[in-house]
Amino acid sequence: MIKSVLIKNFILIDELFLEFDNGFNVLTGETGAGKSIILKAIDTALGARVSKDVIFDKTKPALIELTFDHSNKDLKNLSKFELYNQTVVSREIGLNSQKCRINGALVNLDALKELREYLVDIHSQNQSYTYVSPKYHIDLLDAYCMSADNDFTLNIEQYKKNYNELCEVSKKLTFLKENNSKNLQEMDFLRFQLNEIDTAQVYENEEEDLNSELEVLSNIQTLKELTWGIYYSLGADGGVNDVLGKMNSSLSNATNFDKKLEEVQNAFIEAHENLKYCSNYLREYSQNLEDNPQRLNEVNERLSLILKLKRKYGDIFETREKIANQLDEIQNNFGSLSELEKKEERLLATVQKLSGELSVVRKKCAKDLSSLIVKELRKLELSKAEFEIFIKEKKLDAKGFDDVEFLITTNVSSALAPLAKVASGGEISRVMLAIKTVFAHVDMVSSIIFDEIDTGISGKASNAVADAISNLANDIQVFAITHQPIIAARANAHFVVTKSQDDVTKVCVKKMETESERLEAIASLASGEVNNISVSFAKELLKP
Repeated sequence: MIKSVLIKNFILIDELFLEFDNGFNVLTGETGAGKSIILKAIDTALGARVSKDVIFDKTKPALIELTFDHSNKDLKNLSKFELYNQTVVSREIGLNSQKCRINGALVNLDALKELREYLVDIHSQNQSYTYVSPKYHIDLLDAYCMSADNDFTLNIEQYKKNYNELCEVSKKLTFLKENNSKNLQEMDFLRFQLNEIDTAQVYENEEEDLNSELEVLSNIQTLKELTWGIYYSLGADGGVNDVLGKMNSSLSNATNFDKKLEEVQNAFIEAHENLKYCSNYLREYSQNLEDNPQRLNEVNERLSLILKLKRKYGDIFETREKIANQLDEIQNNFGSLSELEKKEERLLATVQKLSGELSVVRKKCAKDLSSLIVKELRKLELSKAEFEIFIKEKKLDAKGFDDVEFLITTNVSSALAPLAKVASGGEISRVMLAIKTVFAHVDMVSSIIFDEIDTGISGKASNAVADAISNLANDIQVFAITHQPIIAARANAHFVVTKSQDDVTKVCVKKMETESERLEAIASLASGEVNNISVSFAKELLKP
């Protein structure tokens, strides 16, 4: 339950501290007095979206601090928040930043919103008119199913996981199929490029090898003359080799006289042999050199082809690898198309199966929930009302193939019809009270807040609503803004909201502590002034 609220510098509230009771807490006051500001502050502290316009004095931040008492609540589902028997939730709103805290620890807005789901249910008039929309009805039914069937939550999470995966696969399939024609054209072009490179059969360093060969083929005669001239000088009669042979013979004779010359002789012999080798090699090389115009043309053509490929592709080998990878990727996509189609088929079967299982639970719970709501409607002076949760099949979406709509009739002579088309303003308020009462008992949130739940009702209906809220307050803490003295008289704690218009407009709240204060508040609510008649009426309402 909400034990207390501290509000500072928020909208028209300078500073306000309120302590609440366990049961039924009611806020009354003139229209425009600022009653809804209190509820808006509580909503804001629990993560509602607000702008910096809520700051009353722009020189300092706004602050809302809620204190919760969990002494009568099972905290098992709230263990991740590290809560104790008492929890303080605060939100500070500045011009440039906001700070949210749970028990002093900084948290984000999502943490506040998640905590709120376990602790407080705030119901406003906007929510009443929103909830008549069929698109929200499946969410209400699912909330009931989760509380009634232990496996439903797990199944719906599994369904959403598989459905999201199915959507991703279908999206990818659509993309691949739409791009099939483009991919086929690209594959043909890539194959052409790859074939052009592979047909050329260029090998690493071939260009360098060909350039070297071209240099030789282009200078055959010069090479022949140079090498033959060297050979002739070395190996012809009377040439260098003959002279060296005579010198070697002389050195051999000298060595016979002085063994120290052996090392020189050996070096000389080795040099002589090397020159003989050079002479023979150059002779053969020169004799084998021949003009070869055909080969010269072949080399030039080959170099021309390589140059053409380089101009077109840049680095031939890097480009070939890139083209091959691109081709493999596209071909893999075509291969994965078949796999994706099979996967889509498997996922669709799984999703349909899970959706069918969800539908079975929904239909059963829809009957139970409808019966519970009808019982509550009977208590709210809608004795002829019938309520049915109608489920029909639709195209699969994120919630399954169930299309859920709340149908109601409030007159015995009328057939069931959509809630939005049948219920009047006062009937909507009572229908929503019935729904909220059922869900409050199921979910057992700590507190439920009604912002003007009595709109459009009077007489016996007001008394019935008062009974319903009073009974609900026996189980959980209830807050209500009301203009009905019959409802206000049932409260355990009565707060009167007023607006002062002195130098600055401010909202003030006073708790009616004494019996006379409550009597005057009810009398004023009944007639707008405190007189003998209104006081007498208030006394009747406050009788136990």
